Amino acid sequence: MDSRKPGTTNTFNPDINRRPGTPGASTTYGIPATPMSQEGSKLIVGKDIQLKGEITACDTLVVEGKVEASMDSRMIQVSQSGLFSGEAGVDTAEIAGRFEGSLTARERLIVRSTGKVTGTVRYGRIEIEDGGEIAGDIKVLNAKEAPKVEAPKSETPKPATTSGSGSTSALDSAPARAALGGND
Repeated sequence: MDSRKPGTTNTFNPDINRRPGTPGASTTYGIPATPMSQEGSKLIVGKDIQLKGEITACDTLVVEGKVEASMDSRMIQVSQSGLFSGEAGVDTAEIAGRFEGSLTARERLIVRSTGKVTGTVRYGRIEIEDGGEIAGDIKVLNAKEAPKVEAPKSETPKPATTSGSGSTSALDSAPARAALGGND
């Protein structure tokens, strides 16, 4: 049954200006109205959730609960209530909770005042807030702070010298002379 009068057509066309959604703009519930392409894929492990396994194809991991995993990602964020144990290779790590295991922060490691990191830690740059803790085997990834020392290249070997301790320079050894072209 058609509720319209016979011989009439529906010509109602409201003129409502519609704006396209703004990427990243939130609705009243805090959920983005349209996805943000620069954010990429994001996994949030809630406060009472436990997760074990391998995490792949995840740009950002937010840990509010407990995660035992291995991952290679762009970013990990461990909240104050969160615990990550396992192995993580990330560009940026922000730790406000606990991280236990092997962490490689290729660009930046941030340990918040409530954060505690233990294990094998490699980082490009590090920031530790007052109260933050870090313990274990800790090393800087890039060697820019430790300049390489190269021996000057010379074609004529210098004469051997003897220091007061009785040791001789490397030029006194047969392999060094052979490498420099000497045949004694």
